[in-house]
Amino acid sequence: MIDKKRGTGKFCKNIVGYIITLICIVLIVKQINLKDVLDAVEHFQWLYLLIGVVSLAIGYTARIFRWSFMLRSAKAMTTWKQCVAPFLGSITLNNVLPLRLGDVVRILIFPASMGISRTDATSSVVMERCIDLMTLLGALVVGVSLAPGTHLPLPLAHLATVLALVGGIAILGVFLFSGRLSQLFASWSQTSSGRFGQYLLVAGQLLRGLAAMSRPAPLFTVLVISVFVWGGESGLFYCILLGDGLTPSPAIGVIVMAIATLSTLIPSSPGYVGPFHLAAFTAITMLGGNTAQAGSYAILSHLGVWLPTTIAGAVAIWMQPALFRTARVNAQEQNDATEVSHG
Repeated sequence: MIDKKRGTGKFCKNIVGYIITLICIVLIVKQINLKDVLDAVEHFQWLYLLIGVVSLAIGYTARIFRWSFMLRSAKAMTTWKQCVAPFLGSITLNNVLPLRLGDVVRILIFPASMGISRTDATSSVVMERCIDLMTLLGALVVGVSLAPGTHLPLPLAHLATVLALVGGIAILGVFLFSGRLSQLFASWSQTSSGRFGQYLLVAGQLLRGLAAMSRPAPLFTVLVISVFVWGGESGLFYCILLGDGLTPSPAIGVIVMAIATLSTLIPSSPGYVGPFHLAAFTAITMLGGNTAQAGSYAILSHLGVWLPTTIAGAVAIWMQPALFRTARVNAQEQNDATEVSHG
């Protein structure tokens, strides 16, 4: 019964995602002349896209280093090299599967081949997502403050500022008090029985891993690395602006990157098709571009982010078949041990 409910829930989420994708595409199509958009794509200066992809690669190198650093901060025995294939593989799976299933695989499947615990993997991914959200909101605020005179609606700028401040304080609060929360959950788990007690125990273990990663020195290092992560991503968005015939300041690239990336939080079809395009299209029109430039930018920025990361992750999975094989072997051994104990 539980599995059936979970399956129904996932199906409904998928349907909602596809509906949102369709709505976003319709909203864009109603505002553009397809011939003008294709003409803008044809006249795009492709050298800028190549430079942008190099910038994106620098950002993803920083992402992998950041993840390995967080794991080592939690005393997980792993190296940067061991993190490359699992990280890139999870990005590819996120790009082609719904509901960010790549993150689920990075938490539940890949740790077996890396020799780390699922608890450490989960804590690191949770911290990674919180840091990214905080950094993106901060980047949007910084971009708006460094690019006065843009057509970005003032309420949106104020909302981003409030969210950045409130969200940043809340996330930092969780990080700083995760150690105490871990002890609290652990003590509660000892006085609770059944499944609820197990949930409390797992939550305490996750918070303990988070506490190790969010000590002042490691947390500061992670924040510094995150600047390079999103600086590299912003470089791609800025280069595409230049290739599209626009002459923006780098701050505009940061604004567009933040808006487009935050849109991926909205449910959609695999690959963030729809919300990403509508966000990029809207950002360019708000910042002064015409609809042809906005349409070509939405297509090319998605292509620039999605295609290289998908290919890189697919190659990583192909070159590291142990990513899935080790998990299958471990699962089989556990099943065999269970059968022997029951026998």
